[in-house]
Amino acid sequence: MEHIAAIMVLVGCMQGGTACREVPTPVVGFETVEECHELLSPSIEEVGKVFKGAYGQCAEVDPALFVEDATIEWRITPSRQLEVKVIADDSPYVVATRTDDKPKLRN
Repeated sequence: MEHIAAIMVLVGCMQGGTACREVPTPVVGFETVEECHELLSPSIEEVGKVFKGAYGQCAEVDPALFVEDATIEWRITPSRQLEVKVIADDSPYVVATRTDDKPKLRN
């Protein structure tokens, strides 16, 4: 199994910093942060061909997070920068669904 040290997050926005969505990256994980940075600029340029605003960030990750559950959170800051957080989810999760207007929980 390869060692993952960084991930790339790409976000495209239709109207400045609004109406944004995550865009698939060319590579899921990188063995070094430097490898991620090498592909970052060209990847942002590709996103910019489709979206009015294009953002990208390489985030360092703990390799154990790829075995455990983790959440990747991102946001566009008021200064128009992409901020990315990788958060370990060390607790069991519950999925809430709604059927016939009655909430139900399942594991």
